[in-house]
Amino acid sequence: MNPQLSQDYDVDARYTAGSGAIDNTAAKRFLSDYIDLMRANKKPNMGPELASEDRFIMSGPGDSKYSFRNDFRAM
Repeated sequence: MNPQLSQDYDVDARYTAGSGAIDNTAAKRFLSDYIDLMRANKKPNMGPELASEDRFIMSGPGDSKYSFRNDFRAM
C-alpha cells in the first residue's frame, strides 16, 4: 500500500445522494495505524549499535572481551 495516498477519505456533501453521509472514522483510523506500523517496520533497529556507540571493545585471551567507556568528548 502506498503511504502517500492521493485519495481523500473524508465524506463531503456535494452530491444529493450523500447529504446524510457521515465519515467512517474507524476505517480512517485503521488506515492511519496500518501506515504508521508499515513505516515503523521499515526503520532499522539501531538499539544494539547505539548501546555500544561510546565504548571501546577489546578481545582478551580466549573468549573474554573487555569494554571501556569512552570518556573523551570533542569540544
